[in-house]
Amino acid sequence: MAASPSVVPVAVTAAVIPVLPPSSDFSNLREIKKQLLLIAGLTRERGLLHSSKWSAELAFSLPALPLAELQPPPPITEEDAQDMDAYTLAKAYFDVKEYDRAAHFLHGCNSKKAYFLYMYSRYLVRTILRCHSAFSETSIFNTKGELSLK
Repeated sequence: MAASPSVVPVAVTAAVIPVLPPSSDFSNLREIKKQLLLIAGLTRERGLLHSSKWSAELAFSLPALPLAELQPPPPITEEDAQDMDAYTLAKAYFDVKEYDRAAHFLHGCNSKKAYFLYMYSRYLVRTILRCHSAFSETSIFNTKGELSLK
């Protein structure tokens, strides 16, 4: 029951991610490996490190591809080119977990990749602040800094 695993492109942000059709029976492992490698790169660019790691691990478990079958990186759009400096700086801040600074430099960028990183950085800042405020409310120290185990 070998299905022809034609690739159906699905537009996500500025890049095109190939997706196998639902009728696929995973018989074409080369296409799956190509997609996993592409997805690992795209998720890494966006700071989705665990998704990138999982995709890379799955790709590693499949046989290596010949050089001729490796896919070129997705093309850079005009918006990506205009936001490249701000995105590069913000991504460096994001990678060292300075999410508020990353969001600051991405504010006003027009590319979809920069907008995603901007929103993701803002989300992480809010999540961290929420965790810190919840922790400070349940502190075992009183206002004088003395241990209070009530």
